[in-house]
Amino acid sequence: MLKIIRADERHRADINRLIKEAKIGSGLDQNEPIKNFWVVRKNNRIVACAGLDSHNNASILTTLAVEREYRHQGIGASLIGHRLRVARQRGSKIVALITMYYHFNFYKRRGFKTCPRKNLPESIIDYSQFTSQRYKKCAVMFQTI
Repeated sequence: MLKIIRADERHRADINRLIKEAKIGSGLDQNEPIKNFWVVRKNNRIVACAGLDSHNNASILTTLAVEREYRHQGIGASLIGHRLRVARQRGSKIVALITMYYHFNFYKRRGFKTCPRKNLPESIIDYSQFTSQRYKKCAVMFQTI
């Protein structure tokens, strides 16, 4: 059975493991509080994680990582749906993200559109994921909700 739960400090090691295994970073900064993160528990094991950040009345989907053996089972899609619901509850009108180009069809199937950085709404154009040199090779995508 799949269960999405709000992450807390107990989940830090699992989140870091998932981020490292997915090769999308080295994990969360030790001093960074775990907020706006959710994890997926399946068969008493944390198998996925995802983050959501709010910025100027918009939401940004951050980290999404699913353990390799649990991919292609709808877990990532469930996490996207969950974060979109939370973003709506927070009053966001737009949700944006960055992703590697080989993942953008996954997001397109869920209603996201690619967008040049310069065309992002003014409220989020200065968000760190969209300005960082580290993410310049990533696709920017957004969805109006």
